[in-house]
Amino acid sequence: MARDRPPYSLGLGGDGDEVAAIEEVERSFAITLDYSDAGQWRTAGDVFAAVQRQLPPEQAESGETWGLFTEAISRETGVDPALVRPETLLLGTTRIGRRGYVLALLVVVLIFAVRRSW
Repeated sequence: MARDRPPYSLGLGGDGDEVAAIEEVERSFAITLDYSDAGQWRTAGDVFAAVQRQLPPEQAESGETWGLFTEAISRETGVDPALVRPETLLLGTTRIGRRGYVLALLVVVLIFAVRRSW
């Protein structure tokens, strides 16, 4: 994979790794994300914006925050964190299509909702 191109996708989706990746992000920052807009998360940048909303302003804007985030979100799939860009997709759309992508996101939201209500 060329270093000047982000990976197409983090490779999350369908087997529970997306839940583990988001939980790793929460652990890394000692936060709980607001899942009310999780159905709209399509890219690493979308999740990062949700992370930033939960952090104090000085930490949210710190240059180190993106690096910590990419390490956490890519740990589950083994994607090189240095290659993750804001536009990197969470789930690949080539195999499952748009409907499958939306369904997978809804499943993620439901899993988190159930886990939070325990």
